[in-house]
Amino acid sequence: MIRALSIILALLCVSLIAGCGGGDNVTEQTAQLRVLHASPDAPNVDVYVDSVKVLSNVPYPTVSSYLSLAPGTHQIKVNAAGTTTTVINVSPSLAVAGAYTAIAANFVADIEPLLATDATSAPPNGYVGLRVIHASPDAGPVDILANGQVVLSNVPFGTISSYLTIPAGTYAIKVNVAGTTTTAIAATVNLTAGSNYSAVAIGAVRTAATNPLALKLLTDG
Repeated sequence: MIRALSIILALLCVSLIAGCGGGDNVTEQTAQLRVLHASPDAPNVDVYVDSVKVLSNVPYPTVSSYLSLAPGTHQIKVNAAGTTTTVINVSPSLAVAGAYTAIAANFVADIEPLLATDATSAPPNGYVGLRVIHASPDAGPVDILANGQVVLSNVPFGTISSYLTIPAGTYAIKVNVAGTTTTAIAATVNLTAGSNYSAVAIGAVRTAATNPLALKLLTDG
C-alpha cells in the first residue's frame, strides 16, 4: 500500500502542469479520489489507477482514504483481488481541486461504477451538507426520513442526491420502502457543523445473513 502510494505521488510530480515545489499548493492543483467497495456479494478487490495498483485486497464495505491524482482522465480498474479478472474498467475525467468517490455497486454479476462528486466547500456556520447515495441493489425505491420527516422520496438504486443543507446535530435516519412505513434501515448519526457527509445505503436483502442493509456515513471532501 505504502509503495503504491509512493508511486502515485511520484507520477503526480511528473504530470502536474505546474509541477511540484516552488511553493505551489498541491491540494489546489490535484484531484482527490477515494474508492468504496459496496458490492455486497463481491470478493475482495484490487484497485488500479493508470495500471498502477493503489489499493490491495479491499474487503466489503471498506472506503479508502483520498488519493491525490493529477487532474485529467484516468483509467480506474477494479479486479478480483490477486487476479487479472477486471470487473470494472472506467476512465473518468477528474477536475483540478475536485474530490470524488468511486463506488463499486450492485451484485457482482452486474457490478457497476457510481462516481460521486464530493463537496469541497464548507457549509454555512452551524450547518452541515448531507446527501444520500442509494447503493443497495435489491432494496427497491426508498424514502429517506430524518427525525421523522421525509427529506427525499421514491429514490431508486444508483441515485446520488444533491447535498441538503441542514443544522448540525444528531439525527435519526430511516430508509423506508417508498410510499410505506416499512423501515429497511434505521441509524442514528451525529453530524458536526462545517462538514459534508454522504449517507450511503449499502448491503442487500438477499445477503441479509452476511451483509445486511445498512447505512454507511462518509465524511466528504
